[in-house]
Amino acid sequence: MKKIVEKVLLLQFLLFLAGVSQPTQAQEIVLKTQLETNPVKSVLFRLKINAPKGATYYIDYGDGTEKVTKTGSGRNEIIDYHFADMEKVKEHGVKVWGANFTEFMVISNQQVTEISLTDCTELINFSCANSLLKKLDLSKCTKLKKVICNANQIEKLFIPDNVTWLDFKLNRLALADFPKKNGMYTYGPMRPAYLSADKIKGLTVDLTDFLKYNGTTSTFQWYRYNGKGNDADPAMLIDPQTYKEENGVFAFNQAYEEEIYCVVANKELPRLNNINDQYGIMPIKLNGKSKELKQVHAAFITDKFTTDGLPFELTLSSLKNNSQCNINWGDGVIEELVLNKEARIVKHNFIDAKVGKQHLVQIECADIDLVKLPEVCGLIRFEAGNTDNSVKRLVLDCNRIATLDLTLFKQCEEISANSCYANEIKLPATTTLKKLSLNGNNITQIALSEYKNMEELSLERNKLTEIDLSQLNNLTKVNIEYNKISSLKLNDDYTKLAELKCGHNAIPMYMLPEKKNMTIYMYAPQESYDIPKALINEYVVDLSRFNNLKGLTGKPQPTTYMWFIADNSSTPIIKALHYDEKDGIFSFKLPETTKMYCSIQTEAFPDLTSEAQSYHTKPITMKAVTNNVSNIEGNKDEIRIYQSVNAVTIFAKSDITIHIYNVQGEYITSSSIKANGSVTIQLPAGIYIAKVQGKKTMKLIVS
Repeated sequence: MKKIVEKVLLLQFLLFLAGVSQPTQAQEIVLKTQLETNPVKSVLFRLKINAPKGATYYIDYGDGTEKVTKTGSGRNEIIDYHFADMEKVKEHGVKVWGANFTEFMVISNQQVTEISLTDCTELINFSCANSLLKKLDLSKCTKLKKVICNANQIEKLFIPDNVTWLDFKLNRLALADFPKKNGMYTYGPMRPAYLSADKIKGLTVDLTDFLKYNGTTSTFQWYRYNGKGNDADPAMLIDPQTYKEENGVFAFNQAYEEEIYCVVANKELPRLNNINDQYGIMPIKLNGKSKELKQVHAAFITDKFTTDGLPFELTLSSLKNNSQCNINWGDGVIEELVLNKEARIVKHNFIDAKVGKQHLVQIECADIDLVKLPEVCGLIRFEAGNTDNSVKRLVLDCNRIATLDLTLFKQCEEISANSCYANEIKLPATTTLKKLSLNGNNITQIALSEYKNMEELSLERNKLTEIDLSQLNNLTKVNIEYNKISSLKLNDDYTKLAELKCGHNAIPMYMLPEKKNMTIYMYAPQESYDIPKALINEYVVDLSRFNNLKGLTGKPQPTTYMWFIADNSSTPIIKALHYDEKDGIFSFKLPETTKMYCSIQTEAFPDLTSEAQSYHTKPITMKAVTNNVSNIEGNKDEIRIYQSVNAVTIFAKSDITIHIYNVQGEYITSSSIKANGSVTIQLPAGIYIAKVQGKKTMKLIVS
């Protein structure tokens, strides 16, 4: 056996002499450097090596020159070198081999990009600082005690457990790649790490390599990149509500226009951060599609500007307890919550709030019941979702909006949009609506005939001039006060109506409904009745529709009519003398044109009979009665008779004689009139008969 070994060794030696092979080297260190040496500027590639005394080792600088043979001195030696081909080649591969090195140092700032060590089992100290290394594997250097590799770009670092002095600060290691602590341990500050592409999938970012250190869980803060480094600018902080984190995996709700980065902190490593380059990950770009709700049951756009002290307050409830609800606030925040039958207020401060900024807020809840928007919430409009709007109760009070389109709420049972000052409100086409309150708007018309299940209706303080409720026979409460309504139509069967408030309108008294089963009936005051022209026929005024009203009494009540001169005196106009009346139809015989009005009183509506709320018509102008005889047969003389105070004036086209008698037929006086002339006859107040020879007589009144 001994002879075989000797022969093998002899063969290896002979092959070595022939240049075919060479003996295996004890240690080998290979590196690449991008240092541009310049002797004039004293820039040289510099190493510090400790090899055993008398040991021969070699250095190949990779510049085409012969290898350099060195002899170890047993102590540290500094070696300087200028690359011979520096003008042509900018990167060099340097190899050192041949001895059992105990210390190897690449002096700082040597622009080393790679380094590998083979069989360096005797190496005790290693240093390569302020260079460009991305990976350093010293795991097989089993006698290594001291390692200095700070200020590189190291992402992977492998150190044997026996190292007791380690300085690896200012590199780019994830916490999972931090070496084990065993003595002197300088780790910070640490540069932010580069995240590999496989850790970013759409809107999901995997930071599990940063989650824990030595059993302690890290904290994470995300920022939008401002182009100034990972400086953790508070103004660029991403609200945690815009993403979810589970065991170090982050799922974002939306992508961002700019890159984002994460700052990582761990209590076990308090010196991780650099002031302007916080530890975590370098900026990355999210490219996924913004997260959307699976179903949108209600949505609206708002431009409300929120602050910490003035958030957006949305009140919600569900038809049953423990109903899952998701709200997409339109600023990247998707909030998950649980709704119950009891309403709850959900507060939110838009994270990107600024004046004029609009947000589309979407609500996902299959069992949604109440949606109540806060007052002055900046409502722009409602938006359609991707499924039927299932809101049952909608409250929008005190939100100024010119046009309010509610047509999407087809399952709604209650709508309240008071004090919105809307000029137009579009209601949903539905039969489910039971309660509607639109007080304090500017609507001039509203169609309600299709809402046959309507129970409560409130339209107070609008600009309605008419309202038709004739198709709604389930009404229990109606409030239409403070409008300009002059036409009110109710269903013939309104026995369910318990409360009606219709005062402060212009509803004619005869149009006011009977009280029937109402417990609350407020009908006064009403504006004066504007007598239609169709009810005025020359000297005749028809107010008969005000006769026999039932009102609050349940049976017909007599109506008292009194006419007054429409001036400051309100002088009564005398019945029989100035007009005749039959069943509310008035025939006037005024001696002169008169502006007048009629007071209409009845026990059917007692609240309209008081002095403060006396119901009456608007003034009309009635002409004086001209008692001419144009209807007399053969009135070729064209006789005309005009009444005046205590006198009559008679005109004639031809010569005539006129005779005046009282109603008893007693002769009073006569007078002759020349052609185209006239005569005025003074007479006491009373009723008289005028007769012209050969013609019919006529009655006249003198007041």
